[in-house]
Amino acid sequence: MKAHLGLPRAALRPVAGPERRRYAGLSAPERRAGRRARLLEAGLQFYGTLGFRHTTIPQLCSEAGVTARHFYEEFGTQETLLRSVFDRIADDLLEAIRFELYVPGRTWSEIVRESCAAYFRHMTADRRRARVFALEIVGVSTELDLHRKRVRDAFAAVTSESCERLTAHGGAPDLDVRLLSIGLAGAAEALTIEWVLARPRPAVDELIDQLSNVWIRTLQIDHLNPALAP
Repeated sequence: MKAHLGLPRAALRPVAGPERRRYAGLSAPERRAGRRARLLEAGLQFYGTLGFRHTTIPQLCSEAGVTARHFYEEFGTQETLLRSVFDRIADDLLEAIRFELYVPGRTWSEIVRESCAAYFRHMTADRRRARVFALEIVGVSTELDLHRKRVRDAFAAVTSESCERLTAHGGAPDLDVRLLSIGLAGAAEALTIEWVLARPRPAVDELIDQLSNVWIRTLQIDHLNPALAP
């Protein structure tokens, strides 16, 4: 039997190895990562504007430039996508807060204010983030509500550690810093919801001042020596 176009049979076999897996210069894992990133961005866009309950999978796929099959391969359900969008926001937010809590050379009052500022500035820099984080994630399912609590506990653990450092330096010694941190995390979320929904919106600096003052007065930071550094 003749070989096609004069090529030997070996040249007609499927190409093995990395070359076979590349398309438009990207490997299969790279293409999959790109689809996932685009779906996450589409989720932020629709959940943060139209809302989770009013978003359809065809809308997400069209925005991300993927097929429904790709959506189900990556996330399976819209609830899983919502959780992933929420987690990405939470991870970035927690990193920003943690950074501000450990900048050297600051007084305790400065630490409190800058960590509160990191929270609200990150949230309000993109209204979609604030809406997903504080509103769209709530009440979707019991599992998501439990996940949201676990994320809130992670935030509380970070702030509790700083509160414990503060009490060791003479701050309010008789407080349960974990419960305080959980309560003030809830206050931060409530202020975020107010910023999303209120018309006119409160100024971001006002949100920062309100939450900072609660922290400072509750922990009695205003009674400490202002020059006292952590």
